[in-house]
Amino acid sequence: MSHYFTGDNTEHEYREIKFNYRDRVYRFKTDRGVFSRDRIDYGSSVLIDAVVHDASISEGGVFVDMGAGYGPIGTVLGDVLGAKPIMVEVNSDALMLCRGNAEQNDVEAEVMDRVEYDAMEFAEPPALYVTNPPFRAGKPVVLEMIEDAHRKLGSGGSFYMVVQKKQGMPSYRKAVEKLFGNSEIVVKDKGYHVLKGVKMQKPDV
Repeated sequence: MSHYFTGDNTEHEYREIKFNYRDRVYRFKTDRGVFSRDRIDYGSSVLIDAVVHDASISEGGVFVDMGAGYGPIGTVLGDVLGAKPIMVEVNSDALMLCRGNAEQNDVEAEVMDRVEYDAMEFAEPPALYVTNPPFRAGKPVVLEMIEDAHRKLGSGGSFYMVVQKKQGMPSYRKAVEKLFGNSEIVVKDKGYHVLKGVKMQKPDV
């Protein structure tokens, strides 16, 4: 997906970046063409901090990081929350980086492409679904991620998405509201908004 990689066949140009959070230094391997290869992008850092302070997930629980890139969001959240990320990416190079970065930071994770993820049967529905979506891939792609979150989350599960107002935040909030029956902006920071939707329990018939 072009949001993360250029899609060309240029040679790899690996480098290591660091991310300091909660008195720990996380190390990530990145590559030429990767989204935010020089540092963790501000939107991802805002999303990470918002989820850490707002989300509720049991120790060892499973959560989805959709469009994981080289894995910073899922890796840091997995470590801080004591939960297991399922990190989903469409690009094979990104998948390789994601696996290596989770392992390097001692986070147990499942890393898979979208085909594997769509075929996966969860033992229990995830309680958490996070994404910094590939907006350059187009609105239909982002809307499908919101729909997927609503399908996959268990009752009471929370969806978090970071988006700038100029990227269409109001319309995405309406989409969250329509699907989940609720929406909330949990954080606003330098133009970035973290949207939240909670999957409500279906009433007994």
